[in-house]
Amino acid sequence: MGGGGLTRLESQSSGAARAAAGLAVVGCGVAVGPLDTAVNIAFPAIVGAFGLPLEMIQWIIICYVLTYSSLMLVAGKLGDRYGRRRIFKIGLSVSCIGLAACSLAPSFEWLLPARVAQGLGTALAIACGPALATSLYPESERPRIVGYYAAMFAAAGAIGPVVGGALSDAFGWQAVFWFRIPLAATVLALAWLLPADRPATGPQKPFDIQGAFLLVLALASLAVSLSLARRGEGAAALAMAALAAGATALFVRTERRADDPVLRMEAFRQPRFALLNGLNIIVSSASFTPLLFTPFLLTQFGGFDAATGGLALASGAVGTTAAAALAGRLIRPLSGGVVAAMGAALSGIGLFLIGWVDASSSLLAVILTLALAGAGLGLFQTAYLDGVTAALPERERGVAGGLAMATRTIGVVAAASMLTLLFGQTESAGLAAGLGAQQAFEAAYGLAFTVAATAAAAGAILAWTMRRSE
Repeated sequence: MGGGGLTRLESQSSGAARAAAGLAVVGCGVAVGPLDTAVNIAFPAIVGAFGLPLEMIQWIIICYVLTYSSLMLVAGKLGDRYGRRRIFKIGLSVSCIGLAACSLAPSFEWLLPARVAQGLGTALAIACGPALATSLYPESERPRIVGYYAAMFAAAGAIGPVVGGALSDAFGWQAVFWFRIPLAATVLALAWLLPADRPATGPQKPFDIQGAFLLVLALASLAVSLSLARRGEGAAALAMAALAAGATALFVRTERRADDPVLRMEAFRQPRFALLNGLNIIVSSASFTPLLFTPFLLTQFGGFDAATGGLALASGAVGTTAAAALAGRLIRPLSGGVVAAMGAALSGIGLFLIGWVDASSSLLAVILTLALAGAGLGLFQTAYLDGVTAALPERERGVAGGLAMATRTIGVVAAASMLTLLFGQTESAGLAAGLGAQQAFEAAYGLAFTVAATAAAAGAILAWTMRRSE
């Protein structure tokens, strides 16, 4: 082979290595968000440190989740408009500030605004993640890279409770926040490996401030409405739901008139695009069920300690990680609709089987069923993310990433609200009918997972119809 051929091979090898390094940098950067699962394991220590009643712990969740979920789409638009690497770096910087403020909070009143700052940083960083990852490779490689990205995201969620538990025991609850600061700082130092932001050409259209405000108001109101419904505050929940509906209607009207809208409404006229986003809400809602109820089955009635229960729950995320990496290689030969349908169906089967697990079941049975449901989620999420990314132009890939996280979070919040309400009513009815505590719990547990499995199965049927449009 001539010198020119060797030079080309060396150049290709160097380019591939840099792209792989860039993908790892993106994965580590967005991991700062899903690693927040580490905080859950420290809830008892936080409650004890600040002398809080148990119900106050919900505000640690709400301040963070409400912030990043309502800002995610706007953050994606900012990345598309002002540079994804720039917004990604700003997000990581804000995350470092928020995490440091959380770990240094002298009181609960200081911890909550610190969580808001952390949520802002998470939104800015994660919304740009898929766009940065896919921009490192040719468009033909998009499904495979999306699969790797989804796998890294899921792996971080699995690692969080394990690392958080160990650090919390060794250094106190503050460690579940500050351990992510060195990771974010390292990513910031290596951000030069990411694609440079392209300078804007020509006059810039004004940023859609009105649309951004209405979108944040609509998403935040919806999340609060669902949370209030879970707590049985019907009148307040309806008022917030009405506010969410009104803000959504005004947002749609504003976006149709805006020169550079946060989210183009025309995209939702494509049946496949609209269906994909609706399915992500459904499947995400169903797949969150194990995290809501299985910990109580394992620790309160199964006789397992918290550490063992946490490791068992991690099997679901392990399944998601493995399946997501595989899904990226299946989309091209099978089509995204088929992979999405396979994922939703597998998730439904796993959820149905989890509902048959009881306190006398072996730990292996719990782990296998959780891993099966998690694998289905990994297949579906990869197919969804690839589909929504492909449906929008490259210049709107940040919006695609924000939309993926926003619809996923809506599903999670809906599950946390509606399924816990169903569970509580069923358990109370069982106790009123004379059932023992364990029997009433298992009756409610089985019903919740039957509902979740049914929703996932419906999602599989709907996803199967998408194969005809590919």
